[in-house]
Amino acid sequence: MMSLGTMCLTLFISVLSWHLSTSMELPIVAYAGTALSLLAGLKLVTVERPTWGLVFVLLATGAFMGNQILEDWAIEGSWPQDNGLGAGLVIGLLIYLLWVFAARQSEKIELALDRDTQTILVIGLLLLLLMAPAEQTIIFILDERIGLLTLLGILLASLSLLADRVGTQLVPRLLLFVPILLTVPVFNSLLEIGQRPVIAAIGTLMPNPSNFTPTGFSPSQQLSSRSFLRPSSRAVMRIRGEQYPGRYLVGNRLSFLDDELVWRPTVRSTQLLTTLDAELTESSDWRYPIENDVVSSYPPSDYTVHNLNSDYFVFMSPGTTHISGRFEEMSRDPTYSYVWTAEFDRGADRRWRVETGSNPQPSELEQQNLLLPVFWDDSLQAKAEEFRATQRTDTVSNLVNYFTSRRYSLSTNFDPDQPFHDFFLNDRAAYCFWFATGATLALRANGIPSRLVSGYAINEQISPDMWLVRNRDAHSWVEWQDEDGYWHTVDPTPASIESFFGGYRSSQVSQWYHYLAGQWQALIDWVLEDELIANLVRYGGVLILIFLFTREYRRLRGERQSLNNRARRWQKLWLRFIQKSNLPLQPSWTAATYADNLPGSWSDDARGAVLRFLDAYSSNRFSANDEAAIETVEKSLDSCIRALSESRSTLPT
Repeated sequence: MMSLGTMCLTLFISVLSWHLSTSMELPIVAYAGTALSLLAGLKLVTVERPTWGLVFVLLATGAFMGNQILEDWAIEGSWPQDNGLGAGLVIGLLIYLLWVFAARQSEKIELALDRDTQTILVIGLLLLLLMAPAEQTIIFILDERIGLLTLLGILLASLSLLADRVGTQLVPRLLLFVPILLTVPVFNSLLEIGQRPVIAAIGTLMPNPSNFTPTGFSPSQQLSSRSFLRPSSRAVMRIRGEQYPGRYLVGNRLSFLDDELVWRPTVRSTQLLTTLDAELTESSDWRYPIENDVVSSYPPSDYTVHNLNSDYFVFMSPGTTHISGRFEEMSRDPTYSYVWTAEFDRGADRRWRVETGSNPQPSELEQQNLLLPVFWDDSLQAKAEEFRATQRTDTVSNLVNYFTSRRYSLSTNFDPDQPFHDFFLNDRAAYCFWFATGATLALRANGIPSRLVSGYAINEQISPDMWLVRNRDAHSWVEWQDEDGYWHTVDPTPASIESFFGGYRSSQVSQWYHYLAGQWQALIDWVLEDELIANLVRYGGVLILIFLFTREYRRLRGERQSLNNRARRWQKLWLRFIQKSNLPLQPSWTAATYADNLPGSWSDDARGAVLRFLDAYSSNRFSANDEAAIETVEKSLDSCIRALSESRSTLPT
């Protein structure tokens, strides 16, 4: 029978298995974890404790199998489908905990916390707390969302530490927690009540949150943001190509500004491209044609974009002619945004190849690109007309020169009643969304069709053929249409934006990591070009990991067996000494203790022989040369036995 502490630890691992299972939507994890934890708790299986080498092979196998298999097995929409490698590592950690539990020695009550229990609880609690609970495991206590399995896991972890150490006092001691548990929801509610007036009072002393803006790409661009988020340096895309891809990556082109200062796409039908519109390339990618109406200032290029986010947005340079990738559909849905999205194959990397050309096709005038918002009045119109020239290009140049001479800032402080008037008429500092909006509307006010473009600006090159795009690089700019129907790109944001990037420089470690990740991806792509080589590498990797695991485990078992054989040989020598000397068998006595407690009736020769044996035994017991040590001690024991026999034969009868 297992002890109460072991029972609690068994239940803890079972709850952890169910927590991971519901989070990853993989029921087999729960069933296997529960069954194996029960077998380990009952000691129905005996295994050796894993070495660091075995742990490495286990986690590497989990990551490899997760990346190669789990992404295909996972349920559509679950996070293991997007991150099979991470899910494989998590499952590998769970297997490691089960392994340690199965190899765990009998718990010693006198120790505060044994090594194996500590390992299981620390890693298990980290997984419990870091992995978000599934929605079906959420319960509400006084309107507070609490993960039921997380709560049970924490309680079982606490019980596994207490159960075997408090004995019959376990229940009374647990009752001491009841008043505390009952008061936690009450104090939590009181704390929230007290927080509101305190935060409100502090808020009057701080800048208005609406003065700040979040950064990062969003399908619709909102100029009156209510919160400020520190721009993140997290990489969102890696670009690889022999030629410079150009300054901009287009996300969407927006034509309508509503009365809440939010740019949205105008109402239009969904645009859909399927494999019927594409051609299949030799690399098994689908190549889709893209309507190109933008004149590009950069030479034609060909590059690959690797999306590191979990979204399906497809970004491309102005002037793109074709998009290629392993997806069977591309669409732009105006009900959400007018951003190209792709239906990537299940488990495939979110990557696409961009081809840009120098032969754009003109498009007809659309009235939506001349629309002005409801707040546009005579004062704004008069200001916009100050930049009018006889030629459209001159009007555009006047406006761009005006806006780029102003000051860039993420912190804005506009009149809350007329923010755009304050920005445009009073030359207030702002960020790219505002400058792009001002330029777009001012161009329209002068009869020039224009649209706001949002996406990313490319600012960071990490190798001759690789560029990195980060969250902070989200940007807005403007496209305007000439008399012949061609669209041109202009950026009215002041050059002082460079000071903003100076405050959020990328770390060298981050650049090194993404450079190596890009090189590794290139190597993988080269391997996967040939299906035969890909399968050889894939299955060969699995076989190598299995071989390493088997060899390491056999070595560990061999060492354990050798240690057990060695221990038995030394124990046999000791028992033979005890039997021949008629001394008491005291497991807690050392050789020195026996030397101090030899019978006084023994002769000097017998006593000397026994002392020489005890000295030989203690000095050779842990010798590196085991065979020679045992031979030496055996000779000493034989001499000891002869001396004892001679001593007994000389005793008077």
